[in-house]
Order: sequence, then structure tokens, then C-alpha cells
Amino acid sequence: MKILSLLLLLLAAIPTFGQSVDPAKVLFDVGTREEQAGRPERAKLALLTLASTYQSHPLADRAKVEIGAIYLFLEAQGQVQSGKTQDAYATFRAVLRIYPESPLAKLADEAAKSLGIPADPRR
Repeated sequence: MKILSLLLLLLAAIPTFGQSVDPAKVLFDVGTREEQAGRPERAKLALLTLASTYQSHPLADRAKVEIGAIYLFLEAQGQVQSGKTQDAYATFRAVLRIYPESPLAKLADEAAKSLGIPADPRR
């Protein structure tokens, strides 16, 4: 079902008047939009597809960086779910430090603040 959704998104992005489309760019845009919308699993699928299918494309390296941000963000979410709020706070802050340009940086900041843990200047 996930792959079908992704394929439908790709088809919807194809121009109708014969303009050339860069499928890697479409995948990257889908991935970053999904990140911004708070759907990291969907973003990961689009970006992994880009990185594995279009390995020599310039966006493949950027996709790999975003995949790293996604994995770290998902780790923090798992820590929250398992009650490890101090660890989750530190991991969300790590997303901000390591991937400040990622669409997930804003979500990580909001999630860290929502934990109610006072900021530790050492982290």
C-alpha cells in the first residue's frame, strides 16, 4: 500500500504537456514534504527509493542525509514511547544539532520542548 501511494504521488507530479520530469527531484520533494507533515516513515520510503534508484544523482547524497535525520528522529520517538524522556530529549536535541537544515529539525525542537525538561547547556 505504501508503494502504491508513492507511485500515485509520482504520477500526479508528472506534467501533462510533455515537460521533462526529474523523478529523483519528485522523490526528494515528496520525502521532504512528508517530513514537514510529520510522517517520517513515508518520507523515509521516498528518500530510500531515491537513494537506491538514482545513486549517481546529486540529490541522492542529500536524501541520505535526510534518511539519517529520520532514523535519529524515529529513535527519539521510540525513546518517548518507552518512557525514556531524558534520552529522548537528548536525541531530539541531537537532531537539531546534527541536521539543522532538515525539515525534521523544527519538529524535533517542538517535541523536545513538549517533554518539559529544562534545557541542559551541555547537550
